[in-house]
Amino acid sequence: MGPTVLFVHGSAADRTTWTIQVAGLRSKLRLITYDRRGTGASELPPGAAFFRIEQHADDAAALIETYAEGGPVLAVGSSFGAVVVLDLARRRPELLRGAMLLEPPLARNDTLPPIPEDFLARYDTLARERSGPGAAEFFLRSVLGDAAFERMPKRFQERSMALHAQIRQDIAALGAYPVRYAELATVQVPILLLGGDRSAPFYRHTLHALHDALGNARLEFLAGAGHMMHADVHRRFNQRLLEFLAEVSL
Repeated sequence: MGPTVLFVHGSAADRTTWTIQVAGLRSKLRLITYDRRGTGASELPPGAAFFRIEQHADDAAALIETYAEGGPVLAVGSSFGAVVVLDLARRRPELLRGAMLLEPPLARNDTLPPIPEDFLARYDTLARERSGPGAAEFFLRSVLGDAAFERMPKRFQERSMALHAQIRQDIAALGAYPVRYAELATVQVPILLLGGDRSAPFYRHTLHALHDALGNARLEFLAGAGHMMHADVHRRFNQRLLEFLAEVSL
């Protein structure tokens, strides 16, 4: 069995978001996918409003220590999961041989709030007035764009919108996580920042800011891809993962 890759999913998703990667890569690599706390088969403890980014990163670290003999592994994070992987690279670099960050939804500098100031309030208002799935639709249209949301098969729309409680937890966690760009220069884990050329423009701004701040990062954009690039252009994505893994394994 080849090197180990840990996948960390984003919001409105669970470990099955990586199904195409598992199918295409499992013969070559050892793959770890899991449901983050509060999603899928992983429950949120009673009374917990949300888990901080750091707690999600600690969970990922525990998985590496338990199932990958302490690593190092390649960690791949999508959206919210990319923020988790970034925090892991910041605090537990010894566990990683490299990291792929797929459009982390962070502010592009430390003077901006981690999320738009009224975003969580708008989400909660919509949840009261239109129901939880209605609030989740607002979130999905905001992060994916209207066109990408409309292209989603109906069953995937409904499945994602049913995860409105998880989405709310993730929004709160992002709001409590300062990026501290000045500290990112100390992160020496090799990092591949990936964006889609069909994604919302704010992801591009953040990716460029992270590229400028990180100590050992490269930035690339995948043609024809949106925010869900690991599904949109899955063959090219899987190939780029294998290439990057080979680069950081030398």
